[in-house]
Amino acid sequence: MCYLRSLFIVLIFAIPQCLLANNDSISVSKKKNKISFRDPVDNAFDVSSFLIEHRGLLPVPVLITEPAVGYGGGGALLYFHTRKKKYNVNVPPNVTGIAGFGTENRTWGAGAFHSHIFGENRVRTITALFKPDVWINYYGNNNPLLNKNPIKLNIDAWLIYQSAQVRISSSKFYIGASYLYFNNQIRIDTIPGKPLVNEIIKRLETESVISTLKPMIEYDSRDNVFTPTKGINAELAYNYSAKWMGADEDYGVLDTDIQGFVPFGEKTYSTWKFTGSYLVGDAPFYAYPFIQMRGIPAMRYQSDNVMVAETEWRYNVYKRWSVVGFTGAGKAFQSFDAFDGIDWAYTVGTGFRYEIARMLGVHMGTDFAWGNGKEFAFYIVFGSSF
Repeated sequence: MCYLRSLFIVLIFAIPQCLLANNDSISVSKKKNKISFRDPVDNAFDVSSFLIEHRGLLPVPVLITEPAVGYGGGGALLYFHTRKKKYNVNVPPNVTGIAGFGTENRTWGAGAFHSHIFGENRVRTITALFKPDVWINYYGNNNPLLNKNPIKLNIDAWLIYQSAQVRISSSKFYIGASYLYFNNQIRIDTIPGKPLVNEIIKRLETESVISTLKPMIEYDSRDNVFTPTKGINAELAYNYSAKWMGADEDYGVLDTDIQGFVPFGEKTYSTWKFTGSYLVGDAPFYAYPFIQMRGIPAMRYQSDNVMVAETEWRYNVYKRWSVVGFTGAGKAFQSFDAFDGIDWAYTVGTGFRYEIARMLGVHMGTDFAWGNGKEFAFYIVFGSSF
């Protein structure tokens, strides 16, 4: 479930949030300007005007490079609602969209969503319905046998999502909550020539329902929501799944996420990230926390608790062009008593960026990552990798 939620956010939520959630500090013209793909400041290719001024229907291609599901692609069709009331700050438009995708390992999904902004960008909501059918390797939560011989897991589900977030007065604190209903059928591929093993793993096949309420509090002092150069973004949230809400199991997951952005001079920028997920109770085997880092397949390292630390450095080499380097390490462990006995998962990588929308501070590029010295993956990045 954690992986599906992550994939869902990337494919559906990232589109309205990255393309539409413009900074409050950007001034807005009272009339629609002519859309241009050249920046008047340096005459370089730039999509700021297009992203800010666009209205109506917009097709958006999606490229998937997640190693857990293989290469694939898809697209979304977004409708930008015209906002009648004008504000002195840039307020993202309300957006309704449909999206679909497929990958080389038979994973596919389709859904629809609506992103709504109330007032002067004080309240944001997202409503979504999604149908994912995902094939992914399952490594057994540190199980010695499955860790070296993963089984192919199929999660055929329906997902309903609703979220709302409110800014507290004029502060940098936000409070909110989200609700997720996840009804799925779990199937497992058999292993040729292993009848006894197949008999055991077939017992994992089941129908499962997760119904979670996730209250959260966030502090955000970033200078830019797309490619920040300074500030802090910290979130504390608790995923609570309960039978009284229709779930099969009672359990919770405490999530902590702290990101710090520190500039060094005029050309060097660093990012520091520390995340932790801690399971309370007994969750379905596919819903345990797992390590999420570039170069590490989703659900490869999974257990009751997960702690990860990462850093990324970006250096501006020429005009709009930058190079990046990053590394990180983490552990998925059953208890803190067993922390020392679990191997580290680590990643290193590099990439490049181009400032594709100067007015919004958006950088775009590609990352190349190696996980544990053997896994390789590349990623298309719009905004920030974090």
